[in-house]
Amino acid sequence: MRAMKLGGKGKVVVFEKPTPLPEDDWVVVKVTSSGICGTDIELLLPAEQPLPTIPGHEVAGVVAAVDRAKKVKVGDRVMVNCHVTCNTCEHCLKGDVIFCPQLRVIGFELDGGDAEYLLIPEASLRLLPDDISDEVGVLIADALGTPYHAAKKAGIRPGEYVGVFGVGPLGQMAVLSAKSFGAKLIAVDLNERRLETARKFGADHTINPQDPDSRKQILALTGNRGLDRSLECSGAASAIHLSLNTLTNRGKHVQVGVCTKIELNPFEQINNREIEIVGSRNFNNNELPELLDFVRRHPEVQAVITHRFPLEQAPKAFEIAARAEGLKILLKP
Repeated sequence: MRAMKLGGKGKVVVFEKPTPLPEDDWVVVKVTSSGICGTDIELLLPAEQPLPTIPGHEVAGVVAAVDRAKKVKVGDRVMVNCHVTCNTCEHCLKGDVIFCPQLRVIGFELDGGDAEYLLIPEASLRLLPDDISDEVGVLIADALGTPYHAAKKAGIRPGEYVGVFGVGPLGQMAVLSAKSFGAKLIAVDLNERRLETARKFGADHTINPQDPDSRKQILALTGNRGLDRSLECSGAASAIHLSLNTLTNRGKHVQVGVCTKIELNPFEQINNREIEIVGSRNFNNNELPELLDFVRRHPEVQAVITHRFPLEQAPKAFEIAARAEGLKILLKP
């Protein structure tokens, strides 16, 4: 089969390797769509050395081969939960698979979906209803599921001011999700094209943080009260600071974007206004019915997909993603 790998220092390589075979409850999925995620660009693409696994953790496809699978059969349309877990611990049973002590993630520790075929346990598959396309299934798996979960954790009440900091693919879906809970939405990003798109997804106001008065502008939009909630989706330290510095008393900051290092002033930025900071990662398995209902009510989610490339053009696809020229970019093996 054809697959792609990251060869270190931004190099993307398409190559041939043996097609996997099913074994026990591990099944083979024919990949129909695989999304390029921000973590692929920020964490994997710049690696100094070639990576040992195939990337791609946002995946949908069709079951192509089974061995002793009990829940899926050949021909089933599926979306992939990228988390491979024990399925028996207290966390897995609650749907919080990210806390499983045996957690492995496809596209990271295990081969992912940027290939023609993917080998994965049937427990990591979710059947796609007939009215949900493969591409929307890819979005549910991360780009929608993650910010939807974060918007719920924010506890948004109708009429509250909510800031979304960073409106890449995940941030655009955060705008749509927060707006669905009745927020007055302020989108913040350096990219003017992405701010324009955020308005289409429901942002009431847009702010470019390159403006030295951006903090004052955000506060002015809230009547100088400050944001009630913020969803930080960029992972940029400057965006985290701007979020914390524009929240109202007892405001809530939900950290979604990946940031590995930041220096804060806890007394000034947290204690003084009793700011609440909450982390959010992916979504709980039990939220899948909600997400399916959400995409049925919001068919516009598919507009976040701006590019589709065959696997042979993976280098071009990653180049466009790295330049932030589109939003969600799909590989179509």
